[in-house]
Order: sequence, then structure tokens, then C-alpha cells
Amino acid sequence: MTSRNSFTPAEWRALAQTPVEVMFGVVVASNGGLRRELKTIRRTLRHTDEFGPESELVTHVAGFVRVNADRVRRDAETRDFTRPVAIARAGDHCREATAIVRARATPAERDEYGRFVRWCAERVADAGVEGGILRLGGRRVSPAERAFIDAIGETLAVADTPSETSG
Repeated sequence: MTSRNSFTPAEWRALAQTPVEVMFGVVVASNGGLRRELKTIRRTLRHTDEFGPESELVTHVAGFVRVNADRVRRDAETRDFTRPVAIARAGDHCREATAIVRARATPAERDEYGRFVRWCAERVADAGVEGGILRLGGRRVSPAERAFIDAIGETLAVADTPSETSG
């Protein structure tokens, strides 16, 4: 079982930044929904307790993310939302986070951390509706967003599970 002292401050920052970078990756994974998805990032970060973390690891990460939710808006204003850059950055953060948790967390904590990051991504993907007319008849999660989230899940070694947004 990990505790606050199990990771360095730099590692905690990396673990907390990963869900943010993944959510930015979802925003650029396909066209459409940008404004709504950006608002959902901040809302998701403010309400990370809705995930219901069980481990100390995810409880600490969720708390750190929640406290810094307002900073994300300022970061988004200066963010490079070029699709290849944002997606590569998200992948890099996931690989770094995976290395950190593999070295110091239990298998259950690693799994829960991966599920938490994916939960954040699913919330953002579900915010935008693409296609249709006046948001009617459109698709909640685009194929590009689904592929991005699945790739992130694989990077974080999270098994595919039925999500709230699929259906």
C-alpha cells in the first residue's frame, strides 16, 4: 500500500498531470466539441471524488488534481492544441506515469490509477457531440476519441471494461 511518502514531489506532479494531458489529448483527438470538452475538463478535475477512489494513491492524485483544477483553464489558454503534439504529450505522460506506478505501487493501485485516468478521458469524450444537426443525432464519442482512449488504456495497462459512454 502506497502512502504520500512513497513518491517524490516530482513523481506526484507527474501522476497528477497525466490525467490532464490525457484529457487534452481527447479534446484534439477529433474535430468538434472543443469548447464543451474544455469546460468538462475543469468540471471533471473539480469533481474527481465522483470516481470514488479506494487506494491512497488515487485519493492523493485526485486530491492534487482537484486543488489545481482552476490552473488548467490558464494552462489551456497557452496550450498547443496541435493534434500530434497533444497526443504525443499525453502518450509520454502515460508512459512516465506507468513507469512510476510499476516501480512503487501495488497491482491493485496500478489498476485503479489506470482506471482513474481513463475515467477522466471518458468524461471529456462524452461531453462533445459530433455530427448530426444542432447536436441531434450526433455521436457522443467519435471513433478517433475511442481509439485514443483505448490506446491510452493499453499504455496504462488497463483492461477494456464497459464504459459509461459506450452503448
